[in-house]
Amino acid sequence: MNTGFIGSNLRLARLFHDLSLTELGEKVGVSKQFLSRIETGAEPASAQLQAGLAQELQVLPEFFHRVDTHPIADEQCHFRRQLTTKVALRQVARARGEMLKRLIGVLDEHIELPSYQVKEADGETAEAIERAAEIFRSLFGLGMGPLSSVTRIAENAGAVVMRVSGLAPEIDAISFATKRPLIALNADGRSACRERIGIAHELGHFSLHIGVLTGDRLTETQANRFASALLLPRSTFATECRLALRGTRLNWAGLAELKMRWGVSKAAIIFRARQLGVFTEEQARAGYVGLNRHGEALRETEDHLIPTEEPEVIVESLKVMREHFGVPEAAVAREMRVQPQLLQMLLGRSHVETSANVVRLAAPR
Repeated sequence: MNTGFIGSNLRLARLFHDLSLTELGEKVGVSKQFLSRIETGAEPASAQLQAGLAQELQVLPEFFHRVDTHPIADEQCHFRRQLTTKVALRQVARARGEMLKRLIGVLDEHIELPSYQVKEADGETAEAIERAAEIFRSLFGLGMGPLSSVTRIAENAGAVVMRVSGLAPEIDAISFATKRPLIALNADGRSACRERIGIAHELGHFSLHIGVLTGDRLTETQANRFASALLLPRSTFATECRLALRGTRLNWAGLAELKMRWGVSKAAIIFRARQLGVFTEEQARAGYVGLNRHGEALRETEDHLIPTEEPEVIVESLKVMREHFGVPEAAVAREMRVQPQLLQMLLGRSHVETSANVVRLAAPR
């Protein structure tokens, strides 16, 4: 639905490009105070100014007039690492995610994507969270062993995963619990282990925190517990993780072996082993100290050996649109009311055509 100039759409496009009011004002020749009043609806924007703003922000003029019929509420937006992330950085990340939501909205109108199947669960106790993760595995027939691709599991469950550039280093991921849930991963070189735990963490929010404002210590702890339980189920991992002990001391070779088998970091293994009572507090502390001493606090030695998981739904959807229905990405951009270069910026130009292990999409609507 189109209407008059919508200031919040201007703010969205500005934050997508990580521009301050001052920076954008200088580009279009107005003051930051005047631009702020336009964003809040206190001042009208002339047709000439709208054209200039559209050109600078890589959108079409009608972008500013398009009503978002399903705006995202605060309780639908989940940040990984929100506790330590500045508000300004969260705003930019949210704008990137908001634009991703608009892309998915266009694709969802043309192609039948996998239906959303994540069930709501109780997160009040540790036991309830463990059970929620076990039920999730059971629902998708995942067994109780290592998961080969957490990304594919999330997408088959009806979420959409995408690497997004321009997110601050403090942000691992941002997700939106919308009708078509979205998980936007930081594209800035995270290890596969870190991405897997990030996706599992967001699935935890989707399951445990429907209609709940997240970002505090409690909800982050609950989502972390779900991620640990999903990736390292207690029924099997509690026995296997004893491989990481030799007597009362840590077995670093055993830790590395477990990492390669389960696809999670050694730090996550230590955390989970302590959580399950296999490691003592002293053994866990010794593990963290050892990782720091070996320079593995942020990147671990074996990280490059864990295969990176490629999100597939968006890539495959755009491919189907182009090859089967003759709808190029430029046309998708027009439906988003943006210029093609903004869409390419959103996609990061890192997307590749996939021919195997793709999520199979149903026929067009």
